[in-house]
Amino acid sequence: MTGQRVAPIEYDARAKETLDACIAYLQEAEGFVQGDRKSLPDPMPLLTSRFPTSTILEATYEEGAKDFRWPTISAKIEDRKAETPRHFDPWYFVVMLLLELPGGRFIYDRSKKSQYFYAAYAGPSKRDNFYLRRIVVDTPIWADTKEGKHRAGAHYDYRRATLRWVCKDVVRTYGQKTRLTSSNREEAVRFAVTLFKKQLSAHRARTLPGLKLTAAKYDQLLRIALHIADATQEKYLLGMAGKTAAAGG
Repeated sequence: MTGQRVAPIEYDARAKETLDACIAYLQEAEGFVQGDRKSLPDPMPLLTSRFPTSTILEATYEEGAKDFRWPTISAKIEDRKAETPRHFDPWYFVVMLLLELPGGRFIYDRSKKSQYFYAAYAGPSKRDNFYLRRIVVDTPIWADTKEGKHRAGAHYDYRRATLRWVCKDVVRTYGQKTRLTSSNREEAVRFAVTLFKKQLSAHRARTLPGLKLTAAKYDQLLRIALHIADATQEKYLLGMAGKTAAAGG
């Protein structure tokens, strides 16, 4: 990908509105994490917010999906072979949107046994891609990402509470095949920043037209978004555990 040229993307008013919606969501999420607000951020503006190259299609918000009560954004990814909606945490969905900003997109890649289609983050080419589940769970390079409880259609679910990572040595102990190492979240972030720098080169500018973002600011925004998403996940999960304990007590 290093020597590959890219066409300049036209960042129109909708792109600016999408960036504003993402930043507003992150600010509300930060308030939730810090205790300045009791409710989760409003996910509704994210449902229709998209950057120009986005492959995320129509989205809906639900209080739960697939027998699991949890704030959920359900959305389709553009692919004729896999048209069933997937389920996402709103706080990681905003990260997905930001990953698409510099020309990134989400695709489907087949599992090792060609049994399932898994969402992956890629650029103009599908060759270099990063499984979304690994980005969400922040799976180490020496581990694999697995569904927590096996149930019908579990591969449609990208909500972090339904996923876990397992050491590759343990996977091999059970006689299952796995790569020596796999990609991680950090690689995906660096990939996105490289896409951003290519857009700057294509526009011959230091900031993207209409968005006023430098490569350093975009890198920082992505990392902040991931940090806030992790913190929101943890706080909401702890709150749910507290409610369950109170109800049982």
